[in-house]
Amino acid sequence: MILNKLRVGTVTIEVSAPVPEKFLNLLWNKGVKITKVTRVDITTIRLDINYDEYKEVEEAAKRCKGKIKVIGRQGLVFFLMRIKKQFTLALGILVFLFGIYLLSTYVWSIDIKTGANVAPYQIRKQLTSLGVKPGIKKSDLDVYTLEKKLEDINSDILWLRARVEGSTLKVIIEEKVNPPVTADKETSGECVAKDSGEIKRIYITSGTAKVSVGDMVKAGDLLIAGIQGKEGLEYEVQAKGTVIANVFYEKEMEVQVSGKRLEKTGERDNDIYLSFFGKKIYLKKAINNFDYYDKIEDNKSFINTVTYFERSEKEVSVDKDEAINKAKEQLEASLSKTLSNEAKITDKKVSIEEVEEGKIRVKVNFVVEQDIASTVSQ
Repeated sequence: MILNKLRVGTVTIEVSAPVPEKFLNLLWNKGVKITKVTRVDITTIRLDINYDEYKEVEEAAKRCKGKIKVIGRQGLVFFLMRIKKQFTLALGILVFLFGIYLLSTYVWSIDIKTGANVAPYQIRKQLTSLGVKPGIKKSDLDVYTLEKKLEDINSDILWLRARVEGSTLKVIIEEKVNPPVTADKETSGECVAKDSGEIKRIYITSGTAKVSVGDMVKAGDLLIAGIQGKEGLEYEVQAKGTVIANVFYEKEMEVQVSGKRLEKTGERDNDIYLSFFGKKIYLKKAINNFDYYDKIEDNKSFINTVTYFERSEKEVSVDKDEAINKAKEQLEASLSKTLSNEAKITDKKVSIEEVEEGKIRVKVNFVVEQDIASTVSQ
């Protein structure tokens, strides 16, 4: 009842019909209240009607083969409609802002920077064991407690700093530097680790194992001692064996998937000049109408040259998934060149970061199964 009282308003319309009088008669017969009837031309009239009678007017116009054009609106019902639209828009904006705020209270990525001996994959694994992974609430993350726990479980860490920046947890690690392994009387005849990793299998020819499967070791740690025999009856031997471990490597590269980039066109130009006491005498001067170019100078001889290589902008549009797969293959091929023939890549995890518009950084964490035992000769 109250809602019906709010549906109060006046609509000003123009009706074009072959016989406007017939249209007016239909409205009067239906009891439609009409005010301010004005003839615009021979087939068009302008009139005011009540908002709640608009449907009846529309039906009458169809019966008379006429067309209706709304040219004005006034009344409480239209005011409420505008308020409703503005309220819906404001509500949508508030929901969007609340969603952005809610997402900003979580950590969505973890950026780890280490040195040569500690693999980011190893730190990421330890963070996961502590319950820290993408999707964790910022309020549930105490970076100072996290720093202490990481230092406690990883003896390779000399110093670390963990901070939340935006929606990214950034972990910077300074590693302990081990002294070089020397063939002194304490290490002579023993097997030590040449790389850091997680022990998977141990095969001993001679000596005594000092590590177990599942242990995390770092470069220089003792793996097989050059001692055999029962307690009290030990004797020295040359330690020999194979220690298979998971060694962690991280490689990355930037890939452009859209936008523009500069590429060489094959065009070139050059300067040729003689140099006397800091002054140049040009034998040939480059025109160099290139907008973009690379420059290589050669001033090692009596006659000096400067060569300009033209570069031009070209549109880049490649499939993102295809670019990621290609980058992954290139990084794997680059790593394989540095590995021994016996080493085997057993796992790889890819993470993608947006560097800037149209450019991404592809990071691949490789797990390589390889022999890390290195024998120190007597």
